[in-house]
Amino acid sequence: MSERVILNTFDGVTIVADWYPVPTTIGVAILIHMMNLDRRSWAPFQQVLAKYGIASLAIDLRGHGESLATDEGTKLDYKKFEDDQHQQSINDIDAAVRWLTDKKYPIDRIMTVGASFGANLALAELQQEPRLCGAVLLSPGNYRGMDPADDAMYVKPHQALWAAASDSDDPESFEAARKVVDVAGAERKTFVPYKNAGHGIHLFTSDPKLMDALATWIKDSFQLPV
Repeated sequence: MSERVILNTFDGVTIVADWYPVPTTIGVAILIHMMNLDRRSWAPFQQVLAKYGIASLAIDLRGHGESLATDEGTKLDYKKFEDDQHQQSINDIDAAVRWLTDKKYPIDRIMTVGASFGANLALAELQQEPRLCGAVLLSPGNYRGMDPADDAMYVKPHQALWAAASDSDDPESFEAARKVVDVAGAERKTFVPYKNAGHGIHLFTSDPKLMDALATWIKDSFQLPV
Protein backbone atom coordinates (compact mmCIF):
# COMPACT_ATOMS: atom_id res chain seq x y z
CA MET A 1 0.00 0.00 0.00
CA SER A 2 1.15 3.52 -0.75
CA GLU A 3 1.40 6.35 1.75
CA ARG A 4 0.94 10.04 1.11
CA VAL A 5 4.11 12.06 1.72
CA ILE A 6 5.12 15.70 1.39
CA LEU A 7 8.24 16.91 -0.43
CA ASN A 8 9.66 20.42 -0.42
CA THR A 9 11.49 21.90 -3.39
CA PHE A 10 14.41 24.28 -3.05
CA ASP A 11 12.33 27.02 -4.72
CA GLY A 12 9.57 26.75 -2.13
CA VAL A 13 6.87 24.50 -3.63
CA THR A 14 5.05 21.86 -1.60
CA ILE A 15 4.89 18.60 -3.58
CA VAL A 16 2.52 15.76 -2.67
CA ALA A 17 3.57 12.20 -3.53
CA ASP A 18 2.55 8.58 -3.07
CA TRP A 19 5.34 6.45 -1.63
CA TYR A 20 5.03 2.70 -2.31
CA PRO A 21 7.76 0.88 -0.35
CA VAL A 22 8.57 -2.83 -0.68
CA PRO A 23 10.17 -5.08 1.96
CA THR A 24 13.20 -6.06 -0.11
CA THR A 25 14.04 -3.14 -2.37
CA ILE A 26 16.45 -3.53 -5.28
CA GLY A 27 15.79 -0.01 -6.54
CA VAL A 28 13.34 2.88 -6.66
CA ALA A 29 11.39 4.46 -9.54
CA ILE A 30 10.33 8.11 -9.46
CA LEU A 31 7.09 8.32 -11.47
CA ILE A 32 6.29 11.56 -13.31
CA HIS A 33 2.82 11.96 -14.77
CA MET A 34 1.46 13.47 -17.98
CA MET A 35 0.47 17.13 -17.91
CA ASN A 36 -3.29 16.58 -17.78
CA LEU A 37 -3.12 13.83 -15.12
CA ASP A 38 -1.67 13.44 -11.62
CA ARG A 39 0.23 10.95 -9.46
CA ARG A 40 -2.76 8.62 -9.14
CA SER A 41 -2.42 7.66 -12.81
CA TRP A 42 0.63 5.59 -11.81
CA ALA A 43 -1.15 3.53 -9.10
CA PRO A 44 -1.55 0.33 -11.19
CA PHE A 45 2.11 0.47 -12.26
CA GLN A 46 3.23 1.01 -8.67
CA GLN A 47 1.58 -2.29 -7.76
CA VAL A 48 3.34 -4.07 -10.62
CA LEU A 49 6.72 -2.57 -9.73
CA ALA A 50 6.30 -3.79 -6.14
CA LYS A 51 5.98 -7.37 -7.38
CA TYR A 52 9.47 -7.02 -8.87
CA GLY A 53 11.04 -5.60 -5.72
CA ILE A 54 10.96 -2.01 -6.97
CA ALA A 55 9.75 0.72 -4.63
CA SER A 56 8.22 3.80 -6.23
CA LEU A 57 7.50 7.45 -5.54
CA ALA A 58 4.75 8.97 -7.69
CA ILE A 59 4.65 12.76 -7.46
CA ASP A 60 2.13 15.45 -8.30
CA LEU A 61 4.03 18.01 -10.35
CA ARG A 62 3.56 21.63 -9.29
CA GLY A 63 0.16 22.94 -10.31
CA HIS A 64 -1.30 19.43 -10.58
CA GLY A 65 -3.22 17.14 -8.22
CA GLU A 66 -2.53 18.24 -4.66
CA SER A 67 0.68 20.18 -5.39
CA LEU A 68 -1.19 23.45 -5.69
CA ALA A 69 0.67 25.97 -3.56
CA THR A 70 4.05 27.33 -2.63
CA ASP A 71 5.29 27.21 0.94
CA GLU A 72 4.09 30.81 1.25
CA GLY A 73 0.57 29.93 0.09
CA THR A 74 0.69 31.18 -3.52
CA LYS A 75 -1.75 29.15 -5.61
CA LEU A 76 -0.39 27.14 -8.56
CA ASP A 77 -2.32 26.01 -11.64
CA TYR A 78 -0.43 24.38 -14.52
CA LYS A 79 -3.06 25.61 -16.99
CA LYS A 80 -1.86 29.16 -16.33
CA PHE A 81 1.89 28.40 -16.51
CA GLU A 82 4.24 29.87 -19.08
CA ASP A 83 6.87 27.55 -20.56
CA ASP A 84 9.52 28.60 -18.05
CA GLN A 85 7.18 27.75 -15.16
CA HIS A 86 6.59 24.30 -16.60
CA GLN A 87 10.34 23.84 -16.95
CA GLN A 88 10.78 24.67 -13.27
CA SER A 89 9.02 21.37 -12.55
CA ILE A 90 12.49 19.81 -12.77
CA ASN A 91 12.86 21.09 -9.21
CA ASP A 92 10.04 18.73 -8.21
CA ILE A 93 12.08 15.79 -9.49
CA ASP A 94 15.13 17.07 -7.65
CA ALA A 95 13.06 17.12 -4.45
CA ALA A 96 12.02 13.51 -5.02
CA VAL A 97 15.63 12.42 -5.52
CA ARG A 98 16.70 14.27 -2.39
CA TRP A 99 13.84 12.73 -0.35
CA LEU A 100 14.93 9.24 -1.40
CA THR A 101 18.62 9.78 -0.75
CA ASP A 102 17.75 11.23 2.66
CA LYS A 103 16.06 7.88 3.33
CA LYS A 104 19.40 6.23 2.42
CA TYR A 105 18.39 4.77 -0.94
CA PRO A 106 21.52 4.65 -3.14
CA ILE A 107 21.31 7.24 -5.90
CA ASP A 108 22.62 4.77 -8.48
CA ARG A 109 19.57 2.60 -7.72
CA ILE A 110 17.07 5.34 -8.52
CA MET A 111 15.44 5.58 -11.97
CA THR A 112 13.13 8.27 -13.33
CA VAL A 113 10.01 7.19 -15.24
CA GLY A 114 7.89 9.73 -17.08
CA ALA A 115 5.04 10.07 -19.57
CA SER A 116 4.67 12.86 -22.16
CA PHE A 117 6.04 16.09 -20.60
CA GLY A 118 6.88 13.94 -17.58
CA ALA A 119 9.15 11.92 -19.88
CA ASN A 120 11.03 15.10 -20.79
CA LEU A 121 11.53 15.84 -17.11
CA ALA A 122 12.64 12.27 -16.43
CA LEU A 123 15.31 12.60 -19.12
CA ALA A 124 16.40 16.09 -18.06
CA GLU A 125 16.96 14.84 -14.52
CA LEU A 126 19.74 12.54 -15.77
CA GLN A 127 21.72 15.65 -16.63
CA GLN A 128 20.86 17.25 -13.28
CA GLU A 129 22.03 14.16 -11.41
CA PRO A 130 24.39 11.99 -13.52
CA ARG A 131 24.65 9.29 -10.82
CA LEU A 132 21.05 8.19 -11.44
CA CYS A 133 20.59 4.71 -12.89
CA GLY A 134 18.64 5.84 -15.94
CA ALA A 135 15.24 6.84 -17.29
CA VAL A 136 12.10 5.41 -18.87
CA LEU A 137 10.30 7.64 -21.39
CA LEU A 138 6.72 7.07 -22.53
CA SER A 139 6.05 9.41 -25.47
CA PRO A 140 8.64 12.16 -25.01
CA GLY A 141 8.44 15.15 -27.34
CA ASN A 142 9.25 18.80 -27.89
CA TYR A 143 7.00 20.16 -25.16
CA ARG A 144 6.95 23.52 -23.36
CA GLY A 145 10.31 24.57 -24.73
CA MET A 146 12.06 21.33 -23.76
CA ASP A 147 13.60 19.31 -26.62
CA PRO A 148 14.45 15.80 -25.39
CA ALA A 149 17.01 15.33 -28.15
CA ASP A 150 19.09 18.08 -26.55
CA ASP A 151 18.92 16.45 -23.12
CA ALA A 152 19.70 13.02 -24.58
CA MET A 153 23.17 14.26 -25.49
CA TYR A 154 24.03 14.38 -21.78
CA VAL A 155 23.07 10.77 -20.99
CA LYS A 156 26.07 8.93 -19.57
CA PRO A 157 27.16 5.45 -20.72
CA HIS A 158 26.20 3.87 -17.40
CA GLN A 159 22.66 5.34 -17.47
CA ALA A 160 20.11 2.93 -18.92
CA LEU A 161 17.50 4.42 -21.27
CA TRP A 162 14.17 3.01 -22.46
CA ALA A 163 11.78 4.92 -24.72
CA ALA A 164 8.52 4.11 -26.47
CA ALA A 165 5.96 5.97 -28.56
CA SER A 166 3.24 5.24 -31.08
CA ASP A 167 3.54 5.84 -34.82
CA SER A 168 0.58 6.90 -37.00
CA ASP A 169 -1.50 8.38 -34.15
CA ASP A 170 1.41 10.12 -32.37
CA PRO A 171 4.10 10.65 -35.05
CA GLU A 172 5.91 13.64 -33.49
CA SER A 173 6.45 11.79 -30.23
CA PHE A 174 7.44 8.66 -32.15
CA GLU A 175 10.20 10.50 -33.98
CA ALA A 176 11.32 12.22 -30.78
CA ALA A 177 11.58 8.94 -28.87
CA ARG A 178 13.53 7.29 -31.67
CA LYS A 179 15.91 10.26 -31.93
CA VAL A 180 16.49 10.32 -28.17
CA VAL A 181 17.61 6.70 -28.20
CA ASP A 182 19.80 7.28 -31.26
CA VAL A 183 21.52 10.31 -29.73
CA ALA A 184 21.95 9.05 -26.16
CA GLY A 185 25.34 7.65 -25.18
CA ALA A 186 23.82 4.97 -22.94
CA GLU A 187 25.37 1.53 -23.28
CA ARG A 188 22.01 -0.05 -22.40
CA LYS A 189 19.22 1.58 -24.39
CA THR A 190 15.97 0.41 -25.95
CA PHE A 191 13.41 1.94 -28.30
CA VAL A 192 10.02 0.20 -28.42
CA PRO A 193 7.85 1.27 -31.38
CA TYR A 194 4.06 1.06 -31.30
CA LYS A 195 1.40 1.82 -33.88
CA ASN A 196 -1.99 3.35 -33.08
CA ALA A 197 -1.41 2.76 -29.37
CA GLY A 198 -2.06 6.22 -27.92
CA HIS A 199 0.09 8.67 -26.02
CA GLY A 200 2.08 8.42 -22.81
CA ILE A 201 0.60 6.27 -20.08
CA HIS A 202 -2.14 5.10 -22.47
CA LEU A 203 0.44 2.73 -23.97
CA PHE A 204 -0.21 0.58 -20.90
CA THR A 205 -3.84 0.17 -21.98
CA SER A 206 -2.92 -0.67 -25.56
CA ASP A 207 -0.33 -3.25 -24.48
CA PRO A 208 -1.45 -5.16 -21.35
CA LYS A 209 1.97 -6.86 -21.15
CA LEU A 210 3.92 -3.60 -21.09
CA MET A 211 3.82 -3.00 -17.33
CA ASP A 212 5.42 -6.35 -16.55
CA ALA A 213 7.90 -6.07 -19.42
CA LEU A 214 8.94 -2.60 -18.30
CA ALA A 215 9.23 -3.63 -14.65
CA THR A 216 11.51 -6.47 -15.75
CA TRP A 217 13.66 -4.08 -17.78
CA ILE A 218 13.97 -1.69 -14.83
CA LYS A 219 14.84 -4.54 -12.47
CA ASP A 220 17.51 -5.81 -14.86
CA SER A 221 18.95 -2.28 -15.11
CA PHE A 222 19.26 -2.03 -11.33
CA GLN A 223 21.07 -5.35 -11.18
CA LEU A 224 23.69 -4.44 -13.77
CA PRO A 225 27.09 -3.43 -12.36
CA VAL A 226 27.67 0.34 -12.32
